Amino acid sequence: MKRNVLGLVSVLALAVVAPLGAANAADMAVKAPPPMAPAPAYFNWTGFYIGANFGGGWANTSVSGTTLVDGVASSSFAGSYGAGGVLGGGQIGANYEFANHWVIGFEADVDGSGVNGSGTNCSTSAAGVIVGCAGAHTKLNDFGTVRGRFGYAGDNLLLYGTGGWAWSQSSTTSNLTCTVFTPGTFCPGGSDTFTGGGASASTTATNGWAAGAGLEYAFARNWTIRAEYLHLQFNGVGQTFASSGTVGALAVPFTSVINSSATVNMDIGRVGLNFLFH
Repeated sequence: MKRNVLGLVSVLALAVVAPLGAANAADMAVKAPPPMAPAPAYFNWTGFYIGANFGGGWANTSVSGTTLVDGVASSSFAGSYGAGGVLGGGQIGANYEFANHWVIGFEADVDGSGVNGSGTNCSTSAAGVIVGCAGAHTKLNDFGTVRGRFGYAGDNLLLYGTGGWAWSQSSTTSNLTCTVFTPGTFCPGGSDTFTGGGASASTTATNGWAAGAGLEYAFARNWTIRAEYLHLQFNGVGQTFASSGTVGALAVPFTSVINSSATVNMDIGRVGLNFLFH
């Protein structure tokens, strides 16, 4: 009788333990999902950066001046012409972000430029008679700025305004297109026979200013991309063109000195890529 009771107890124990063992095995086979990755750390804009940019520029040049022929006969002219082209270069700068998310900084950039354009101006004597016309072609070779920046950061996105000093280097060629020497000849519809009249000048303007705005986005710990608009203006850009040639059927020699002063307004749009050293 005792042996039968022990056997019954053993069977009951196995019946209870077996499901528990299966449940434990199932728990071991199916693991709980890992916790979600934490959100990226707050992006801080403080640090030095270096980068590159590419874009386009559109300029308008208003020019006026005087023309002196053989040192005695003077006339004046005024006109304007447009220009456009691509540009690209690099920039360096630094930011500092305050606890309230406002950001201040500075930036210096240098861009090479393909912005160029042409126009024609005619000189008028004191009597109101057009005495000659010349075509000019100007190319902005390069330019640069040194600017302050001030903006607000919404984590990875920075909105900013910017302004400061600007310089530029340009080259211009001038060519006489018509001239009046014989009475009864009128420019620009007609011209005396002439040769020469070509001249060139190169100018570095250091009295410019720049202002604009942009937005910059940090897509990785050290990398940012940006889109930016700038307006540049240069006032009183002076150039002198000295040329010589002959005019009329008798090939009378002449010399011409053109003194001009220009105001250049340029708008540029560009995108950039920066590496930020935290």
